[in-house]
Amino acid sequence: MSAHLSEWTLRRLHAGELPGAESQQARAHVAACAECHGVLKGLESDQARFEAEVPFDRFAAGVERALKNPSEENSSPRFHGFMVAVAATVLLALLVRPMLSEPPTNRLKGGASAELRIGGEGPQRAVMPGDTESLLQGERVRVGYVPGTYRYVMTVSVDEAGEVSPLYSQAGMSLPVEEGATVRHWLPESVVFTGSGYERVVVVLSERPLEVETVREAARRAWESAGGNVSAMSSLGVDGEESHWLLRKP
Repeated sequence: MSAHLSEWTLRRLHAGELPGAESQQARAHVAACAECHGVLKGLESDQARFEAEVPFDRFAAGVERALKNPSEENSSPRFHGFMVAVAATVLLALLVRPMLSEPPTNRLKGGASAELRIGGEGPQRAVMPGDTESLLQGERVRVGYVPGTYRYVMTVSVDEAGEVSPLYSQAGMSLPVEEGATVRHWLPESVVFTGSGYERVVVVLSERPLEVETVREAARRAWESAGGNVSAMSSLGVDGEESHWLLRKP
């Protein structure tokens, strides 16, 4: 009997990342090897549990309302510079992101953490804070957090032109966190960023509410300090703890 396939190879097979001939060979091996077949089925089960945690629901009408009334402030999350769409999602071909039932998060003080997932109607994937991830056309993003000892949360994004968009805020301020200090909460709806190039997503957890304009100005200064290079930006320097992700739009 030939040697068993590595878990790395089985993950790539499951993600559809193996080239044609290699994929055929791997599938033939899995069909004849009970142990590798079991590992592959386990990966599929893990992915199913992972995706069941967070739905990527359609959301179009609310986005259209927000874009038509950009100055209107209410208790709904603000959506600027993006629209929500329904799209199939596939994993990137050159780099496998592990598909895990317990996704990677950014551990902050007091048990707090932040998380970003990319998905749609296809397989989801989690992105480690600080990482750069490429988006496919129409892919959607959801942001989650565990509040820990923090009481407020805000999410903004910065594009290559230095435009700062408040994604989730309330009446020009941070959103109060949901109840449950150790529970992972998901900010409403999923979003798709329009345009191309890089987009930096920043989640700020804070003990006091922050003004959107304060965070916007801090993000703009950070962009300017990075020489107008959004991929080189560092901390915004606001009162709270930050988690950053850099997304490469198609």
